[in-house]
Amino acid sequence: MRRSRTRARRPVRLALRRALVPFALAACGATPASPVAPSCPTDRPVVLASQADITRLARCTTARGITVRSGAALDTSVLHALTTITGDLVIGPTVGVEEITFGELRVVDGTIRVVSNGLMQGLFLPRLERAGRIEIDGNVAITTVSLPRLAVVRGALRITDNANLELVDIPRLAAIDQALVLTGDPKLTLVEAAALKTAASVQLDLPALPPDLAEQLRAAAAAP
Repeated sequence: MRRSRTRARRPVRLALRRALVPFALAACGATPASPVAPSCPTDRPVVLASQADITRLARCTTARGITVRSGAALDTSVLHALTTITGDLVIGPTVGVEEITFGELRVVDGTIRVVSNGLMQGLFLPRLERAGRIEIDGNVAITTVSLPRLAVVRGALRITDNANLELVDIPRLAAIDQALVLTGDPKLTLVEAAALKTAASVQLDLPALPPDLAEQLRAAAAAP
């Protein structure tokens, strides 16, 4: 009987020891390690290769630069605080990411480069207002590029060689300081760019784009 009682008490003792560990650490001035601690580095770009990397950045309002590069499925929409990237935003290569959304991002001072994403179907930057340069190239599955508040691009805007791209939504874009290049996108039928007034040059090779839309885009380069 004594042996059975001793065995019964062992799990209870073990549970008590585990429960008391946090209190012992606190008494010594220590705290249990957090598996994902917030991190907002301002001196270097960051690479987001896992969901844990994204979680660490969740409270940050500004980043020096961000690169999304992973073989896993990622959800960037949880970065609700991020409004400014002072350097580049690079997305790709990825093979498991189906959508990229930065819901509150307003400014990218450097280049937005979206290249070689195997499964990504949509790029959504609903509050982006200005960027230094934009390059979207070689994304085999992407169908939609949505930048509804983008007003100014300080460099070039190049959207090239995206085999399934159908829609580019840039209705407020008024000025592109350098070239507008839309080539190698055979399914692109709609470019919402009614506000575009000036571009240094326009290069188009879009067999599915209606002629009236093509002429509207070319007129931006002819504007005084």
